Amino acid sequence: MSPEHHPGRAPARLDSGWQLRGCLGDTWRWLCGPGRPEDEPGWTRARVPGTVLDDLHRAGLVPDPYRGTGSLAAEWVPQRTWLYRRTLTAGPPAPGRRAVLRFEGVDHEATVLVDGREVARHAGMFTPFEVDVTAELADGGSHLLAVAVHPTPPGEPQVGRTDRVRTHKSRMTYGWDFCPRMVHQGIWKPVTLEVSGPLRLAGARTGALPDPGGRTGRITVEAVLEAGEPGTLRAEVRAPGDGTVVARGSTGVPAGADSAALELAVDRPRLWWPNGHGAQPLYTVVTTLEDAAGRPAGVRTVETGFRRVRLVPNPGAPPGALPYTLCVNGRRLYAKGWNWVPMDARHGVPRPRKLDHLLRLAADAHVNLVRVWGGGLIESEDFHRACDRLGLLVWQEFALSSSGIDSVPAADAEYLALMEREARAIVPALRHHPSLAVWSPGNELHDTAAARPLAEDDSPVIKVLADVVAELDPDRAWLPGSPSGPAFLNRADIVAADPDGQHDVHGPWEHQGHGGQQRLYDAGTCLLHSEFGVEGMANRRTWEAVVPPDDRTPTGRDNPVLEHLGAWWNNTPLVCTAFGDRIGPAGPDAVRRASRQLQYDGLRYAVEANLRRAPRSSGTVPWQFNEPFPNAWCTSAVDHRGDPKPAYHGVRRAYRPRHVCARFATQVWAGESTFRAGLWSWQQDRPTAGGGTVTARLLGTDGVPFAETVLPARGAGEPAGPGPHNSVPAVRAGEWRVPLPAPADGLFVLDLALRGPDGTLLADNRYLHTTTADLAPLLDLGEARIETRTGPGTDSVELRHTGGPAALGLYLTDARPYEAPGWAAFGDNMLDLLPGERALVPVDWRAAPPEPRTVLLEGWNVRARQLG
Repeated sequence: MSPEHHPGRAPARLDSGWQLRGCLGDTWRWLCGPGRPEDEPGWTRARVPGTVLDDLHRAGLVPDPYRGTGSLAAEWVPQRTWLYRRTLTAGPPAPGRRAVLRFEGVDHEATVLVDGREVARHAGMFTPFEVDVTAELADGGSHLLAVAVHPTPPGEPQVGRTDRVRTHKSRMTYGWDFCPRMVHQGIWKPVTLEVSGPLRLAGARTGALPDPGGRTGRITVEAVLEAGEPGTLRAEVRAPGDGTVVARGSTGVPAGADSAALELAVDRPRLWWPNGHGAQPLYTVVTTLEDAAGRPAGVRTVETGFRRVRLVPNPGAPPGALPYTLCVNGRRLYAKGWNWVPMDARHGVPRPRKLDHLLRLAADAHVNLVRVWGGGLIESEDFHRACDRLGLLVWQEFALSSSGIDSVPAADAEYLALMEREARAIVPALRHHPSLAVWSPGNELHDTAAARPLAEDDSPVIKVLADVVAELDPDRAWLPGSPSGPAFLNRADIVAADPDGQHDVHGPWEHQGHGGQQRLYDAGTCLLHSEFGVEGMANRRTWEAVVPPDDRTPTGRDNPVLEHLGAWWNNTPLVCTAFGDRIGPAGPDAVRRASRQLQYDGLRYAVEANLRRAPRSSGTVPWQFNEPFPNAWCTSAVDHRGDPKPAYHGVRRAYRPRHVCARFATQVWAGESTFRAGLWSWQQDRPTAGGGTVTARLLGTDGVPFAETVLPARGAGEPAGPGPHNSVPAVRAGEWRVPLPAPADGLFVLDLALRGPDGTLLADNRYLHTTTADLAPLLDLGEARIETRTGPGTDSVELRHTGGPAALGLYLTDARPYEAPGWAAFGDNMLDLLPGERALVPVDWRAAPPEPRTVLLEGWNVRARQLG
């Protein structure tokens, strides 16, 4: 590495040439001095940024931790010190110039050495640090840069005690319900070398805020400086698109200054809006430090956007409730959310294409809020930048979480000081992102015995974090936790005992069974549902990649391999019971189809039930969107590879701006004589729309209707509460009661359609029902004939029903090998086609080569086939 650094040039990244070696005790001190041969044995290639475990797996030193029980064979890794090294070749800094190494992130504790001499020691996963190496590089030539990443600190897995946690580090990899123990370690963010003169721009924190009327935008720049001589700090703001400079400013910097600030005004700024509510224009802010001769000594460039965000009270909320309704640019929004967990347990390995794909899936599903769960990461700059572009508001939690046995954080002075230092580094670094909407201390911090969430008055560390956010980022919203109480759980007996105590709640995370799922969510009263879910089996491609062939049966927790791969969420007994105990012997494929049907129907119903209570209910945030480890069973809607499960499409359908849905007591109607359903609709993108109809039909699998009704849609109704509103309340069209049909095959479909005043179809929706005590009739349905046709490059799939009964649960998946690059994103999925119907499904191939592109079609009663 031989950086020829020029004034004002960005620091040089030290990404290549790294080696890695494990060390017991203090052996690392012997291996980092000068004169060590580059080809000595015992070293392996390392990626920076990266993760120790990933490097070891790529070198063949540990088995694949993502296959079978392979992770168990790697649990020894974080017990050692891992020494990174590389050659650093640089000319001697000229007189008056300095050489500074910057580490954006090392997990968790590290010693930095140059030619065997210790130059720095640091602890903290989320806080960057700098090392002045001017003296070490003074003679020019080659030097050995080494970073000893020490054994990981003690930490608590999911079941433990939060008061024993003494670090601010990702909890998930110590062992969680959706991630086995794979404690993270490594240089997980970039390392750079900067050579500067007497003036150095060490950092520039940027904020943007429009005035309440949107007539003027204010940009603030707070620069961190090292001023060995006088200079000038300049900033300019460039408009989205053409880059026209719309504001400039400058201020003098006296010798010895360590900071400087600028404020710039932008006339009539274009406002940034969340996904589904407007555009996301991003302004570029360029901050430059110049010396007395006008030469640049440092430049920092960021993108930002103008928007105001706050939380306002929910209409009809009980006295004393916190405000939970998002208000952006003066407009109240319903939070259509999803919980985000780390993209991968090996946090440091860059995955830009996967990150883009996953967040685009969220945006495609009409999501406008992602909650970054507190057991994981302070998410990366790349994550927040992508959310800026996509309009995804971010609820960022600090890395604190419950621990099962005790969930109250430590309160001693040393720990409080640590968390304050961390927050003071983390919060300003993310201020420029318009997507960042809410700060929160962490996940499920609560009094375990009383099941009562903690608030600032209950926990000194929550108070410390709240104070730092209020001081350093006052334009963001703050919540004291998730859930924030006063009740912790969404549970039937708790709801019944105190309906007004359900403000922000969690749970459940399991399907409640036929009837139980509907009863619980229909009885819900919460103002915000910030975590809940339904479990489901992995997609076929992931299952076959991670579960060895000899270990695929039985599918329950009595299988030791599946006990390791997501045992908390393995609900094989419930799945079998829900289908009349007829699918267990049929093997994984049958269990998978049944499991994903339950997850799809159960999660969709829960989300729709919350949406039906808008605007008193102001947000629904299912658990969980993605997963960091390829589990055989999980509550995720998108698997570790990036392939959606049917549940993703169920929520995506519910989140549409125009939607029609039903409330009913159960999907299985044995012993009943009357079918009853409440019918609801909303039109978020037509807030003043009136008229139109909701049509409901009960259909047999032959497509012949048993009953039909048409009710007035009654428009979207008037928004509740003061101020502009785009959180259109759900409108109840009415109740429908008809004699229960008696189809010969025991199956019928509730078919809904929302139409405008001119008869135009605005939205439709379907639910499967049986007249029996379970869903077993799906197993006996006759074969449906489906003709298929793919577009050029398999950019679309046409499905046409040509014979037999309705084709139920049609699902398209990427049929390429698990290791194939890229993804197929389907514009619609999990389809029920009645006789004579057709569907055209767009396919967006993301980061995938043009050949081969094949998809797999499956369903309850069609023959599986590959297309394309």
